[in-house]
Amino acid sequence: MKEKVVFFHLLNNFTGSPAVLANVIQVAKDSGKEVHLYTSSGKGFLSGIEGITYHPNHYIRSRFRIFTLFTFFLSQVYLAFQLLRWRSTDCVFYINTILPFSAIWVGKFLKKRTVVHVHEYEVSPKILSKFLFWMVKNGADEVITVSRFLAQNPSLRSLESKVIPNAVALEFEKQARKNNFPPKGCFQVLMLASLRQYKGIHEFALLAKELPNLIFVLVLSDAKREVEAWKIGQDLPSNLQLFPVQENVISFFQSSSLLLNLAHPDKWKETFGMTVLEGMHFGIPAIVPTQGGVTELVEEGLNGFLVDYTDLEKIKTLISRISSDRELWNALSENAKEKAKEFSFENFSSKIAEIL
Repeated sequence: MKEKVVFFHLLNNFTGSPAVLANVIQVAKDSGKEVHLYTSSGKGFLSGIEGITYHPNHYIRSRFRIFTLFTFFLSQVYLAFQLLRWRSTDCVFYINTILPFSAIWVGKFLKKRTVVHVHEYEVSPKILSKFLFWMVKNGADEVITVSRFLAQNPSLRSLESKVIPNAVALEFEKQARKNNFPPKGCFQVLMLASLRQYKGIHEFALLAKELPNLIFVLVLSDAKREVEAWKIGQDLPSNLQLFPVQENVISFFQSSSLLLNLAHPDKWKETFGMTVLEGMHFGIPAIVPTQGGVTELVEEGLNGFLVDYTDLEKIKTLISRISSDRELWNALSENAKEKAKEFSFENFSSKIAEIL
């Protein structure tokens, strides 16, 4: 009989954590495991994976926070009862993010080997964050963190965790290798984020205004209706192009020369920086915050620069310098590709296979 791994992820969408879990599931399949997945029914990186068994968790995300919290806890109660079916089955519980807490609790109750793959530094509200990290500390048999920075989180410091940096999918790596030439045409600055103030979307728009001769592209992880609603009342420059959630972002990397991450570390800490790694595989240098896991990807002056989002004048100067100095861009680009090799799918899969 095949060994069974039961995976849990709260919200299936086109963001970093489900993309990472899709890679973990691929490793499990390649290792000959029987894979089961509990997740939401929405479309995302976890949709349509061949050869696995899906189970609904009945979580619904809403623009009304109170409703989202209600469905979150309701889905966890439902999940807890559903998981009792595994009591007589030999299997591993693999929880992606700290949010599916009932899987951690039931895993401990049923004496299943329980692995928690932590992506978050903190969640909101703080009382929920404390509760979820308490569940991890008291229920997980093994903890994986996505960066050394995250492993030092005070909420995890008392635990022994294994740091396994994220990786892009193998197919993404192959596509990136084909992209050997710098983009043609106008210098394009790319940022991939969500419609959250702390992600730096307003700062990105301000930079676009200040640099009208460059193209700025903002790809959001939000639905078209939410993007259109946000645009109302915004004074956006003509050189700023906005896109709602995309299933495939490769074309954006192929046409871009610089990547920005303008997250606000004082409000939200970037624990890894998946979009930065994706860009690095395409040889795209990045300007990123001075704090967080993203600093493990970007080395100052080598494959990008570390600048606080509050210093927009410095960021503007760097963008102008990189866009006008082809020799500098070439050096940063080559170093970005070299750095990306440290975060290969091969390295990731071998470490995950050891855990599984």
